Amino acid sequence: MQSNKNNIFRVFPWLFLIVAGNMLPAIGATVQEKYFAHKAVEDKYGVIAPWYQNLNGQCDFRVRIAAETLKRYPWTDPSKEVVGVPAYMVNGRWRISPEGTISVIPLEEGIPDNYPYPGIHSKHWCNGDYGQKTYYVLLAWIDYYRYTGDPAAISHITIQVNHMLDYTLTGADHPWPNFPISVPIRGEGYYFYDPKSLIQLDIAAEEGLALLRAYEVVGKKRWLDMAKHWGDLFAEKRNLNPAAGAAPWNRYATADSSAPWDGRLTGGIACIQEFLDELIRLGYTGTDNKIVEARNACRQYLRDTLLPLWYVNDTWGRNYWDVECNWQGVIPTDAVVRCLMADGGYFSNWQTDVRNILSIFFNHTGVHETMGGDVFSGAWAYPESFGCCSTSFDYSPMAFAAYFAQYGVLAESEWGREMARRQMILTTYHFHDNGIVEDNIRGGPIVAAEWFKIAHPMALKAVLDAMAWMPEIFGANRENHIMRSSAVIRSVNYGKGEIIYATFDAPENTVDVLRLSFVPKSITADGKKLENQEHLNTNGYVVKKLSNGDCIVHIRHDGLPTIVVNGNDPQKMAHDEELKYAGKWQVCEEKNCLGGKSHISNSQGSTATFNFSGNQVRLVGQLGPTGGLGDIFLDGAKQPAGIDCWNESVRYQQILYYKNGLSNDEHELKIVTCGSKNLYADGTDVFIDAVQYSDATGDNGFGQGGGPKTAQRMIFGYTGCKPYVDSAGNVWLPGTEFIVRSGAHTDSVQKSWWTTPASGTIANTDDPDLYRYGVHASELGINITVGPGSYKVNLKFAERRGENDPLRGKIGVFCNKKKVIENLDVAKEAEGYGKALDRSFEPVDPQNGIIEIVLKASEGKEAFIQALEVIPFSN
Repeated sequence: MQSNKNNIFRVFPWLFLIVAGNMLPAIGATVQEKYFAHKAVEDKYGVIAPWYQNLNGQCDFRVRIAAETLKRYPWTDPSKEVVGVPAYMVNGRWRISPEGTISVIPLEEGIPDNYPYPGIHSKHWCNGDYGQKTYYVLLAWIDYYRYTGDPAAISHITIQVNHMLDYTLTGADHPWPNFPISVPIRGEGYYFYDPKSLIQLDIAAEEGLALLRAYEVVGKKRWLDMAKHWGDLFAEKRNLNPAAGAAPWNRYATADSSAPWDGRLTGGIACIQEFLDELIRLGYTGTDNKIVEARNACRQYLRDTLLPLWYVNDTWGRNYWDVECNWQGVIPTDAVVRCLMADGGYFSNWQTDVRNILSIFFNHTGVHETMGGDVFSGAWAYPESFGCCSTSFDYSPMAFAAYFAQYGVLAESEWGREMARRQMILTTYHFHDNGIVEDNIRGGPIVAAEWFKIAHPMALKAVLDAMAWMPEIFGANRENHIMRSSAVIRSVNYGKGEIIYATFDAPENTVDVLRLSFVPKSITADGKKLENQEHLNTNGYVVKKLSNGDCIVHIRHDGLPTIVVNGNDPQKMAHDEELKYAGKWQVCEEKNCLGGKSHISNSQGSTATFNFSGNQVRLVGQLGPTGGLGDIFLDGAKQPAGIDCWNESVRYQQILYYKNGLSNDEHELKIVTCGSKNLYADGTDVFIDAVQYSDATGDNGFGQGGGPKTAQRMIFGYTGCKPYVDSAGNVWLPGTEFIVRSGAHTDSVQKSWWTTPASGTIANTDDPDLYRYGVHASELGINITVGPGSYKVNLKFAERRGENDPLRGKIGVFCNKKKVIENLDVAKEAEGYGKALDRSFEPVDPQNGIIEIVLKASEGKEAFIQALEVIPFSN
């Protein structure tokens, strides 16, 4: 039994650091025997490799466990708590037993009396993540439905949105009427929320974006109308004449907010931009085009005010709902880089900006002496900020892996793709198949112990995002999935050899990406045949074959939303009549079912059994208003999540249940009807249409030997938005991939970067500007991600400090843990101050996929470096 103090540590890790076990090294890349929940596996280059070896792959496995955990979550009791919904929708905190049993922490278990922000103290404080959680839940379910065809996503989306609109909006008399109370820290908990809570605009905009995407799947006009109303409010309430450098809105909806901190809005502006962009994309521009004007104000503030300050912690902060958060955070960062990549015409410097904003997170969050954010078996792992949350290193790099992947694809950057690959593999070491998440990189739970959003909804969205951009690496082997679409998938039927799906719309340059277990024989769009072609300059499709028999298919279908893909699928299918039934079943004729009929039972204990040989299985059925519950048994073992055939409207040929990663052997699938229903259903019907299964084999792998093999050049302390081009035409980027342990809650840039260029002449060089900036600290570690090979490393120095500066000393340099320079006195070696000095060593072979440079100063002094160059070496 832990002490009360330790319990507080576990519940509130952002207030008190958990310091347990052996400390991680102060500086330097690390190799551990275990990461998070599993023993470490490395490839032949010493780079992190998947711990999970089954055919579907580690990412697909993580997706299924997250979805199953959401589906089996306990519901609230409407007789006690007014609303009946899966409890994760209205309560952000959870517990999970070692056996995987989920329980809900009562809202009344609020914050400790000594919480440093008494202005928001209330017994329902712990529900303050409602808006953020709703955003992740809805977008995760939307992507999950696209990927799997599992209609449980539609049901959960419907319940979540209806709760949001029925219980969490302001009243008609509020200055922002019928608007999301995005941080409901006051009110009746599961019932109507109090508008005196915090109404944080960037989080409300996240809810708005999720609402629009949910509308595009489900089609409820009420949802669209409400989102339009929120857009109109943003346009109406915009400050048309903000002070110089100020955002068009405050952080909060009203000036009398009870938040005890500065209400400025910084990087969260991108959340508002994304919401308004989606309204505009759907054709709604507001009265007199006011929504377009508001969106343009977002873009201008982001481009002209924020991006020049990309290196400042506060620029990408002020989003977390429970603190001032004047530091770089996950949500503003990922929203900003999405905006930049989506609108490269306006943000013409997006390639450099995205790289800078993503990678400076390493530097900003690596400052804490005991948390130890750094590189692990070649993969960057780091906490959510410069003071939170101990060694919980899974969710930040997991979220960013998706955007490194997107950047890698759009910018054709091998660096971005390899950053994504390594970080996603490492962070998906954190889960067990019973739903337990160990987010401590040394093992055990920290934040995931009690905050459900972090444990599963956020992970579900992040992993699906990464899979979408790198399907050939992260996608499941020998299966069929829509990996991504520039539109929203509103319906999908994953049939044997025939995939039929429809996007909400199909504007210009609508492109979908599928990973299939077969090469398509034909693809049609709205009945029109598409041609297989080399490029997608017009409607058509492109096929890339993979080594295991799968293929990646890109389909462009402007103006034609309904797609049919046909081919020789190795998957097999048994119609409903091929199953063995016991109990009370009816055969129902229905033209929309496979084979024109299905089996239906509404009584308790009826069974349907099917034996198959393969490594994956899917149960196909329908759902509708009378749908009920069923349990699933596989090889005699009851599965954690059963099936729920309820939905507000009928959907046919849906994947009610799937299980992959099985041994390629004989298996038994059994469905047992429960004779019960959820709180919204009108009946207890269970519908069985078919069973799909496959014994196809072939593992494409998670890749190895990746990383850039070309020159990498960086200037430390350089904050320019545009790359620096030297006299030889070489491109130099800001140096961001390094760690300085400047201390908890410190700004690494302010503490260790020389951002003001040194004046005067820099002798001994044709490129003096390479030596005018720099980084300084008693110890600093630089980690350069590279591909296999040999390299030459060039270090560039120029002493900025005078002879009598007390921090001036001698420097030791280590490369991959080996000392390569000892007691370097830069001014002495360069024969003067402000003179360039270069030091090189070669050949350098990567260790664990990186080249690590550590600089250490003599006692009480500071080391420094101005620039670094890593170039391929050949004899």
